[in-house]
Amino acid sequence: MTRRNKPLQPAKRRSVRRCPLVASVEVTELGSGALLSARTSELAIGGCYVDALNPFPKGTLVGLRILRDQGVFETKAKVVYCDPRFGMGLAFTEMAPDQRSLLEAWLAEIVIQLRPVP
Repeated sequence: MTRRNKPLQPAKRRSVRRCPLVASVEVTELGSGALLSARTSELAIGGCYVDALNPFPKGTLVGLRILRDQGVFETKAKVVYCDPRFGMGLAFTEMAPDQRSLLEAWLAEIVIQLRPVP
């Protein structure tokens, strides 16, 4: 008797490219005003990953400020996943047009830096 294996599930793929970015970040819990100072490790058009030893729980609504020499990016976000030992993934929820333009410029700059030199 032979057993059939279950069909392989397609790998989960992100719909947008994530770029490495280490920058200072301030995350403020909107309900209580609790402030968490940490750093980002990845950035995308729809969200970012924040390295933090004491991240906010999944579902928490936050205000986000990413600080770089090139400016400050501010938006609202929601914690979409959390690892209590390492950090949290944030999805941007409300973004002003000028902030989106700033984010797009940062991502374009990062992508150019990541290209291999011929």
